[in-house]
Amino acid sequence: MGVPRRDYLYLMPYWEIVLTVRGYYRRNILQYELQRIQAFSAAFAFGGNKNNISPRDFIPLPFDDDEGTDDENLTDEAINGIKTGLMGPFA
Repeated sequence: MGVPRRDYLYLMPYWEIVLTVRGYYRRNILQYELQRIQAFSAAFAFGGNKNNISPRDFIPLPFDDDEGTDDENLTDEAINGIKTGLMGPFA
């Protein structure tokens, strides 16, 4: 994962693990987008897109609504929620 195993398992506090996992999850967003476009192209390669649907309508992904959110704009309440474990790693 990029973080030494010992540090991840024994030394890192929970809130830091949550933010690390969230960061690695967000790194893969481009890969998921490319896979969605590939599946969309394969599905309509020979039959055509008769219903005029977009790739987002064809395969909706959980992060489609997250555009424009930044971790830099976290409120103090959200930071405390992460530190106390009230928020999951993908919240």
